[in-house]
Amino acid sequence: MPLLTLFSLFQRLRRTPLRAWPTVELHVQDAAALYMFSFLFSATLGVVRQVLLNARFGLGPEAAAYYAAVRLPDTIAILIAGGTLTNALLPVLIRVATRDGEPAAQRLVNRTLTLLMVVVAPFTLGVALAMPWFVDLLLAPGFEPSLQDLTSNLARIMLLDVLLLVAEAGLIAVLMSRNQVLLPALAIGLRNVTVIAGVGIAYLVPEVGIYGPAVGLVVDTIVQIAVLVPGLRQRNYRPQLLWQPQDRDLRLVGRLLWPNALGGVSNSSGAIVDTAFVSLTKQTAAVGALANAWLLIGLPVRLLGVAVGQAALPRLADLSNRGDLAAMRRTIRRMLLVVSGTAILTMLLLIGLGRPLIQLLFERGAFDSAAVALTMQLFTLYAIGLPAYVLTEVAARALVARYDTLSAMAANMVQLALRIILLTILIEPLGPQAIPVAHVISSLIETIMLLVILGLRTRGV
Repeated sequence: MPLLTLFSLFQRLRRTPLRAWPTVELHVQDAAALYMFSFLFSATLGVVRQVLLNARFGLGPEAAAYYAAVRLPDTIAILIAGGTLTNALLPVLIRVATRDGEPAAQRLVNRTLTLLMVVVAPFTLGVALAMPWFVDLLLAPGFEPSLQDLTSNLARIMLLDVLLLVAEAGLIAVLMSRNQVLLPALAIGLRNVTVIAGVGIAYLVPEVGIYGPAVGLVVDTIVQIAVLVPGLRQRNYRPQLLWQPQDRDLRLVGRLLWPNALGGVSNSSGAIVDTAFVSLTKQTAAVGALANAWLLIGLPVRLLGVAVGQAALPRLADLSNRGDLAAMRRTIRRMLLVVSGTAILTMLLLIGLGRPLIQLLFERGAFDSAAVALTMQLFTLYAIGLPAYVLTEVAARALVARYDTLSAMAANMVQLALRIILLTILIEPLGPQAIPVAHVISSLIETIMLLVILGLRTRGV
């Protein structure tokens, strides 16, 4: 069905002048199909990136430092940017544009980005200065000192990406508020291009080493912002510094942002917790194996959960703003039924085909049969939780449409606390396998909580 929808969309675009493509408004089905395609293309590039990283660095110390280093910048980015900011800003933008017109909505974007930049820049600098402390106490307490130093240096480079992600998130919201998702989807599809280039440079110039993909990660976001520019110009959007922290609509964005951000950080902090616990096992190879296993699980999560939930968010926000909760419930029910059924089938396929898939993709160069075996063990355990991961993504975005981000934050906090408790109990008897086991159990509890709350919120409770 998504393929037919995508084909229909391409036919529509063929009949549209090329200069008008950036501002084409899409329905939920078209947007979901486009997001699925862009996530699939991005994931394909992500697999290429991982194949090259594995072949060049295997599961050795440099790879472990890279995977550990990315955890903290990713967490900060989720706190203040990325989907967190876009999702908090989007329903308010739709409300402001309906009430006061498009120029007022664009001023709100500028106020939001100005406030965030004023806060983020000094915060990021402080984190960069304290990075060795963070690595030693939080990210990788079990690493050797030399490996901790490398992790700190890589993380400092990746922190530059945070400021860029703040800008990108606000600009994406400008386009998505009018269902103009073509360029945001294209930006998603191009992720990993410059990271792949960075790995290629590490091949050609061995002295560059793991710094190649680290720098490529930062350039990646610059490319994504550049992709959005044509659509923003056609919307006559002009970035400006507007310092008005008392603006009522900005306060509403903040009210939605902080719980959404803390919930995202709680979710992302799980990756930091995982890295810290696995470093204590002294099995350095397990750090890379976890990253490889989650990469493959992350694709169906993005295709089924993130793509569908993100595409439906403008529609759900509009129904919520109009008070049509019956139509909202019907839309959510259809989404949950489709994505849960598809997730269960996908889970069974992944478990059955996991080993040949991992061998086909990764077993070459420095990635040997032992690395395949370890990755497969972790991958199988992660796959069991796929339906829960997918339903969580959809339910959290549906709650945003009801101006409720506190519930997702609370569920994430419960999930993280339970995960830490389980890891404390299981890490010694199970070793690295404790990481996905704790993830699956805690994610299932989180999903149940969100679905119950979503049922209440869409009945006006």
